[in-house]
Amino acid sequence: MPQIERLLSTRNIHSDKIQAIGVSIGPGTFTGLRVGLACAKGLSLGWGCPLYGFSSLEVMAMAALLNETRAGHRVPGYILPYRDARHGELFTALFQVSGNTESSTGNNLYRVREDEIIAPEEFRPPEDGNTLLAGEKAELPESFPFRASQGLIKHHEVDSSAAATAWLTRRALQSQMPPHSANISLNYCRKSQAQTKWSDPQG
Repeated sequence: MPQIERLLSTRNIHSDKIQAIGVSIGPGTFTGLRVGLACAKGLSLGWGCPLYGFSSLEVMAMAALLNETRAGHRVPGYILPYRDARHGELFTALFQVSGNTESSTGNNLYRVREDEIIAPEEFRPPEDGNTLLAGEKAELPESFPFRASQGLIKHHEVDSSAAATAWLTRRALQSQMPPHSANISLNYCRKSQAQTKWSDPQG
């Protein structure tokens, strides 16, 4: 909260100017997601503005797409975001890029695969188009067929992006998308360790 207060102060932005709040709803760590959503819900209620939630993998994919198009690079056919899910697994999803290839605001991401947890050896790009990886290169599986030199796969180093979350939130407002404020929930992609070890209470 102090960081948010300092950010608004340095930009000379008053809370009554905030039109909406965007937040990542996972997948990610249990504690980090709960704290982040609780903070976003509190601000939404306090400031009286709508709240939108986005997949952290969609945010990573959009961050990579925005950076690529702003740099004047060729728009990929697919974006494959990933992040460490711990326990030797990866969070990942797959998005196809469609729209105006000359403008970052004209491009849209369409889901090909939902957010999921996979083993590193299952992490593969689609075979029918250029793919942009979005994630930390250090988290790539050692067995991944990295073929950047062939032009089939490029890599964009991104963990997450507040700017991409803001971009998605603005687009939601402009398209008059109903806010998620009332029914927003987190996407952990897995059960908690407590549920795994002891299961849900009976009776």
